[in-house]
Parts: sequence; C-alpha cells; structure tokens
Amino acid sequence: MMTFRMIPALAVTLALVACSDPPPPSGAFPPNPERADALPVTLIDTVPAGQRCTITGGKSPPLTLTTPRLVALYEYGDNPVIDCFGEGFFRHRKAAHPNKSMRLSERMTLPGAIDPAFAPYPARETKSGTGDFPPWIRLRLQRNSFTSIAERDRYYAAEAQWISAAWDAIESRLKQDCQSRVTQTQGLILLDAQCKKAFRTLAERRAADRATVEINRRQSTIR
Repeated sequence: MMTFRMIPALAVTLALVACSDPPPPSGAFPPNPERADALPVTLIDTVPAGQRCTITGGKSPPLTLTTPRLVALYEYGDNPVIDCFGEGFFRHRKAAHPNKSMRLSERMTLPGAIDPAFAPYPARETKSGTGDFPPWIRLRLQRNSFTSIAERDRYYAAEAQWISAAWDAIESRLKQDCQSRVTQTQGLILLDAQCKKAFRTLAERRAADRATVEINRRQSTIR
C-alpha cells in the first residue's frame, strides 16, 4: 500500500510546466488564445519554433502548418493528432485529449491526457466540447545530428533535466489535488485508490519520457 507521511502544503500554485519556455509574445507570433472566445482555439507550437506540423483526426481534412499557429482542435475529432517534424530533428507526435474531469488525479490516469507538452487544461465546459482542449500545445523537437559526442551529451543532459523538472511540477500539482482525498491513521497520511493510481501513472510516464530522451541520444548521429 502506498503511504505518504506528509504531503506538504504549497503556498504557490505551480504551473503545469513551470520550467518550460514561456508562451510566445503577441505581435510577431499569434497571441495566446482567449478562453472566453465563442470558439476556442489552441496555439500549436514547437521548440524551436518555425517547424512543420500536421493535424489529423475527425472528419476534417489534414491541416499542415508552420509553428506557431492557432488551430480549432475540436474540428479534428475527440483525439486530434499533432505530428511535428523539421530538418535536423527527430519527429514528434502526440494525440490531444479533451478534458473529461475536473480533477487532475483522474485525468492523470487517462492515456496521454496530461503531458508536459500541454498547457494546464481550462475548467471543463458543460455546454459543449469545443473548449475542452488545452489553450496551447508545445512539442519539443530533439536534435538528431551533432558535431561531437560531447556536444550531443550536453544537449541531451539538458533535455533530460527539462523532462524531470516538468514532471516534478506536475507531481506537485497532483499532491495538491490529492490533499483533500486522504485519510490519516496512526500518524500516517494515506492516499485514496485514485490518487495512488495517478502517482503510479505519473512515475511510469516520467520514466517513459526519460527513456525516449536516451533513445534519441543513442540514435543521433555525429557528423
């Protein structure tokens, strides 16, 4: 049984990706979408920006774009796929999932619903499904070619550090979410079954992302 002796109260609400790059500024780039819009859109972006992505799903024809770009993801079904690529980078592909629950611990256990590439989801819409996608999705494209082994290893060490920090921020938010769903016995704080499952899922997802970083490191080439 998973137990926590203490889940510390956090004074500041952490962003889902506290260590990620900031949203692009207005003007040169599309502005961040306003959730009050009648038809909400999602900012599709890459790190680095200026890469190509294809959006597929639902009954709409595929959309090919250059990042950053505002997209009405709800036009591409319940699970639109964002497939991004660029010369010198490994291809990166993710499916976006609508927000089906108000609780992070419940969304965490859904396949791919919570990810460091996704902004924190807005409050779930009750009148329609058009606002249930995150306001932005930012895919990190990892390099596949380097001039030396040392350059490659420095680059992928930084990528691994970013992944760890991003998942740590999600874990902190999950602890906040689960604080109201614990019982105390004999001085121990016990998580409910949903939160236990959520923490296990988070650990598995974090390990999978770390493994992907290592796989890409080994598959990259030295020019």
